[in-house]
Amino acid sequence: SIGAQGTVCGGGRYDGLVEELGGQHTASLGFAMGLERLMLLMEAQGCEFPQAEKPDLFIVALGEKATLKALEIAKDMREEGFSALLDLNQRSVRAQMKYADKLGAKFNVVIGDNEVENKIAKLKNMQTGEETEINLDTFVSGFYNISLNDQLADLEINGEEFDFGSLFGLKNSEEE
Repeated sequence: SIGAQGTVCGGGRYDGLVEELGGQHTASLGFAMGLERLMLLMEAQGCEFPQAEKPDLFIVALGEKATLKALEIAKDMREEGFSALLDLNQRSVRAQMKYADKLGAKFNVVIGDNEVENKIAKLKNMQTGEETEINLDTFVSGFYNISLNDQLADLEINGEEFDFGSLFGLKNSEEE
């Protein structure tokens, strides 16, 4: 059902509208679409909508300097192909963390003015809860290494964990 009205899209010519509002006579046209109704119709037809991918990183910024650094990091991350989001509404840390969780962010980092001054922050893996210190000046390369290590640790081959060190002739420290 698309509601009380059945119209999904409508429009027409509005040649006299600008003149009625005090302007010169202007030929014009317009249209409007009920997006909610259109989506309901598409769902009824069995259309599937693409799901947004979970962001690689959500940045919580606290303070003016931290916000500037967060914007810089987000830009750099995006330029390297990662998805990075941040909240510019100056909500509380708790509200931002809740939002990051709702979005399904893989990692988050809280950056305050102290972190900017010390150039170090803690990157948190949202799935495992593990926190790792990361240098803010080399954030993208540090993030790449941490996320790659996490992906390799999760990788299984033929249902068993694979020893990547064996590929390079490295011995497992437990074997020594």
